[in-house]
Amino acid sequence: MDPLTIIVIVAGLILSGIVTFIDDAFEKMLNPIFRLVGLKSSTGPLDIIAKNNDRFIELTITNNGKGKAMLAAIQVLGKDGQKKYPLPCTSEIEAKGEFAEKKEKELRKYFLSEKINPGSQKIVYLNSAKLDGCNLNSLSVLDMDAKHWSVTIE
Repeated sequence: MDPLTIIVIVAGLILSGIVTFIDDAFEKMLNPIFRLVGLKSSTGPLDIIAKNNDRFIELTITNNGKGKAMLAAIQVLGKDGQKKYPLPCTSEIEAKGEFAEKKEKELRKYFLSEKINPGSQKIVYLNSAKLDGCNLNSLSVLDMDAKHWSVTIE
């Protein structure tokens, strides 16, 4: 390959990376404004079903909306009514174990970054031991718009 071809390929890759970055930046800036005016629908409705096992709780989150669902956190009320945010795990094995703080941050970032397509579902696992004394009827999922979605317990 001659040097001109290599330069054109590298320039094309750099240009496509810049365009992708700018597109994401504008989307993040303008989406809240579009939602206020009604041009972009918000997340939801979400159906969330919890199955309580001995060592973990399995949450099945189904997106019944028209757009991608972006989740922020899982919330539950403790004994004293204080809000707690349990660690969302991606597997049963993770939910049964203990984690270092760095691994917890990685799991939370992964939960935030993953979007649920319309008609799709996501399964999240919570450690039952960490929820001892919490009111499981208050279990809810928060989306990026700070909207609470209640959980149906089976």
